[in-house]
Amino acid sequence: MTDPTPVRMPAEWEPHERCWMVWPDGVIWEDELEPVERDYTAVAHAIAQFEPVRMIANPHSAARARTMLGNEVEVVEYPVDDAWFRDSGPSFVHQADGSLAGVCWRFNGWGGANEEFQKDAALARAVLEDLGIPAITSALAMEGGAITVDGQGTLMTTDSVVFNANRNPGITREHAEAEFARTLGIDKVIWLPGDEEEYGTNGHIDGVTCFTAPGKALFEQAAEETGDRAELTEENHQALLDGTDAEGRPLNLAYLREAAAPGAKGSGDWGYCLSYVNFYIANGGLVIPKYGIPADDQAREAIQAAFPERQVAQVDITNLARGGGGIHCITQQQPLPRLG
Repeated sequence: MTDPTPVRMPAEWEPHERCWMVWPDGVIWEDELEPVERDYTAVAHAIAQFEPVRMIANPHSAARARTMLGNEVEVVEYPVDDAWFRDSGPSFVHQADGSLAGVCWRFNGWGGANEEFQKDAALARAVLEDLGIPAITSALAMEGGAITVDGQGTLMTTDSVVFNANRNPGITREHAEAEFARTLGIDKVIWLPGDEEEYGTNGHIDGVTCFTAPGKALFEQAAEETGDRAELTEENHQALLDGTDAEGRPLNLAYLREAAAPGAKGSGDWGYCLSYVNFYIANGGLVIPKYGIPADDQAREAIQAAFPERQVAQVDITNLARGGGGIHCITQQQPLPRLG
């Protein structure tokens, strides 16, 4: 029941069976916990409007999670270190017969940014075993937030994650692409430079861009038009403009601008998440961030325009964002099997 050969990783807009999340824990957030719990609750309830949500909680936190989440969200107990299931959970794929498998990346605490990660490293396989879904084991140190796919064989990721010495020292581009082909059914990888200086994530793709349909992507511009951040953003933009998908097409790009929140402080060494493109695509809906600033409205309009057929729910994540991530980071879609 291990290492099956999948056909492909479905795009995030394809039908879901449920959304997975992990409940924030006092060991992680300490005195910031209660406002962060409120943000997680708001995100979970927003997603639950569109599809079932299953929340993982440490056994000692499960009662608290059930109290805050109520009957709208199912709570299940697993030991965890941190609350970013996009990165520690499995990347679900369809096998040749349409049934599900899950890729278990080698999770190493974001390249050692977190010293305690052993529970999270075991989480993906534990979830798959309980679901009765086969596991595909990969030696590639990766996180789910570092990849986005179009469902038709194209993947986007960043050099700064995959080739970082804190994750995959010495790996070649050819080796990485072969591993994406084996585990996710990928035919073409579009490589962006990323951001090696971004603490922890080292430039996850889900803070840069995402596919919105085959041949289409939404790209996030820097809040400021000049400076180091703007220059790095333009390098990523140019790589995207130069890229083509598995069908040989250049991408049709739409744009939005990241939040400008001067003085916003992250928790510990983690920076403050300012990304609008870090959102969750649900069944018939979108759950997107807001930061209590005027740019929230423009971001909503841009995201809605990219998905005109979906209902938008916008959730304040100003407390969650202090942990360095957003709505996409704390969620993971479980696709429906593709039957018939």
